[in-house]
Parts: sequence; C-alpha cells; structure tokens
Amino acid sequence: MFILSAMSDKLRKEIRRVFGEWEAGRITCQGVQHWASATSTEGADVYATKIVQHLRGLGEYLITTDDIPVYLKGLELPPHEGVTHLEHEGTVFDVKARATDLKDDPFYGPHTQAILRDLG
Repeated sequence: MFILSAMSDKLRKEIRRVFGEWEAGRITCQGVQHWASATSTEGADVYATKIVQHLRGLGEYLITTDDIPVYLKGLELPPHEGVTHLEHEGTVFDVKARATDLKDDPFYGPHTQAILRDLG
C-alpha cells in the first residue's frame, strides 16, 4: 500500500465521488468539467492532479463515462504508476472512432470537428 498526503487522499475521494455521480447520470459532462475547473490540485499527488487536468479539458480529450474504469484503476496504483497506466491507455485509445461516435453530441460535437479534420 502507498501513503498519500491528506490533500491527495481527500481529492482522490472527491474524484471517485464525481465519477460515481457522472456514471449514475446525476451529473453531466459539463458538470464534471465545471467541477474540475473549480477544483484546486494544490498539494495533491501527480496522478490526482493529472485526472483533474484531464477533466478540465473533458470535451477536448473526448473523455466519457466509458473512460471511468481506466481512471479508477489508476487510483488504485501509486501516483507515478497511475500516470504511467494512464499514458499507456492513451496510446491504445482510438481517437478517430471516439470522435466519430461523438460528432453529433451537443457537448462533444464542436470538439470532434477539429479533431476529425486534423486526423483526415
């Protein structure tokens, strides 16, 4: 087991709560992004900070509830291993397929246009 600072532990619990609310449909993707924008990562570990940074750009990164298990798995690892896990998952992520699936979504759609254009 690894030891986290009180700030990291608190933020990780809050991340889990937000993911649970999002997955249950009690918070929207916009709500998740607003939560992340309003959340401080000061004193947090590198992985918790990385998650919040990703969620701040949720639309641009095309993060959906399908990705929650990847983030949660990383929360079970020591912080630097969590980052490595997330980076690995990013290399197998099919951006074009996700962008195509979300192109008509009111939240993600505007972001997918530029992504699909860049991917050709």
